[in-house]
Amino acid sequence: MSNNTVIRTENIVKEYNLYARPQDRFREAVRPRRKSLHRSFRALDGISFDVSRGETVGIIGTNGSGKSTLLKIITGVLQPTEGSLLADGKISALLELGAGFNQEYTGMENIYLNGRMMGYTRKEMEARVPAIVDFAEIGEFIRQPVKTYSSGMFARLAFAVAINVEPDILIVDEALSVGDLFFQNKCFRKFEELKSRNVTILFVSHDISSVRQMCSRVLWIEKGVQKIFAQSDLVCDMYMDMRRTDMNHENAGMSGHDSQYLSAVPAASSVTFPGIEWKSSSILSDQLAIASVFLTDESRQKVNYMEVDRKYAFHIVVRLAEDMDELILGIVVENNKGIPLYDFNNYINAGKVIRGKKGQVIEAVFRFTLPRIMKGTYVVSAAAARGTQTDHIMLTWLHGVAQLEVINPGYNSSYIEIPADVSHTVYERDQVKIL
Repeated sequence: MSNNTVIRTENIVKEYNLYARPQDRFREAVRPRRKSLHRSFRALDGISFDVSRGETVGIIGTNGSGKSTLLKIITGVLQPTEGSLLADGKISALLELGAGFNQEYTGMENIYLNGRMMGYTRKEMEARVPAIVDFAEIGEFIRQPVKTYSSGMFARLAFAVAINVEPDILIVDEALSVGDLFFQNKCFRKFEELKSRNVTILFVSHDISSVRQMCSRVLWIEKGVQKIFAQSDLVCDMYMDMRRTDMNHENAGMSGHDSQYLSAVPAASSVTFPGIEWKSSSILSDQLAIASVFLTDESRQKVNYMEVDRKYAFHIVVRLAEDMDELILGIVVENNKGIPLYDFNNYINAGKVIRGKKGQVIEAVFRFTLPRIMKGTYVVSAAAARGTQTDHIMLTWLHGVAQLEVINPGYNSSYIEIPADVSHTVYERDQVKIL
C-alpha cells in the first residue's frame, strides 16, 4: 500500500449459504459428507478499488446490491470469502443507526461505551464528551435510556459520537436520511470540516445530488458486481441513466391520458438552428432526436452567458421520427456539483403536452427572467419524454448540452438572492414587552 492509500480492496468476494429450512443448516453440519442442503449466494463478486488519504469516495447502487456488506468487510464486522483488504488508520463507522448502542444505557453511557470500543480510555473520552453533546443537541435526553429516543435523536447521537472520536477513516451508510433538514445541513458542514483535516470518508447514499457534491470518485455496485469506479460526475450520470431506463420499463404499458395540448405558433419562415454536442449520451430514442439546444437574450441573439435580472429564452429543438402525442420537452440547469437549481418543461410550466407528426421539427421556447443566482459556471441538460410529469416514459436525456456563465455583480453570499423591501421601526424601552 502506498503512503497515500488508506483503503485497498482486491477482488473481494462474499458468499453466503442459504437454506430452505433452518434445520437444514444443522443437518448439513452434522453430516458433512451427505448431499449439500444449501445454495450459494454471492453478495459481492470481485470488488476492487482504492481510496487515497483525505479523499471522499461515494458508494452507490440499488437496494440489495451489497453496499452495506462491503462496508462491514472494510470495518472488520464481516470477513470476505475471497480477496484481500488493507485499511490503514482508525475507522469510525455509522453502518446501521445505533449499531453498538446498548438500548438500556443512557446516551451518556453509550458515549463512553462506544469510546471503549474504539480503544479510548475514559479520560480520553471525557475530553470529547462536550463536543459530542454539543453536536447531538438532544438536551437532557442525553441522560435518558436511548430506547426512549426518537429515530432523529438516535441519529444525532450516533453521528455525533462517530465524528468526534478523531477517526482517520469515517464510514457513513445512509445515516443522514433519518435526521431533519437542519441536522443534515449541520452534518454536511461537518463533513467539509473533516475533509479539510484530511479525514478519509466513505459515503453511501441514494441521494445522488449529495454524492456528486461530496465525492471525488464513486464506486457503483449492482447486484454484488462492480459496474464502475471512476470520477463522480461520470458514474452518477451513468447511474441516473440506468434509473431512468428502469423507470421507462416500469411505465412501458401505460395507457393514454386526458391531456391538454399546447397550441403551436405558426412558422413564419425558414430557420437555421445551431448544432448540438453533449457531455454524455444518456438515453437515446428512435422516436425522436434532440437536434438543437441554445440560449438567446432579449435581442434574440444566441449567447453562452446570463446576467441576473435579465430576460432570456431557452430553445430546445426536436425532430420527430414518428407521430408523437403527449410530448414533454425540458431543460435542467445544474451547478458545478451536479445539483439541479431550476428546470423548465412544457408540462410543469404550462400544464400541457405537445403533439406532432412524423418528419416535423418542433421548437419549444422557455422565456424567463434569470433570478439572482450565484455567479459561476452552470451545466445545461435537455430531455424529451412522453406522458405526464408524474407518469411518463423518458425518450432522450442529454447531459451537458451547454455550459453557461452566470454574471452576478452582487455579494454572491448564497446560491439565490431574494429581493426584499426593507424598513425599520424604533421603539422606546417602555413601549416593548417580550413574552
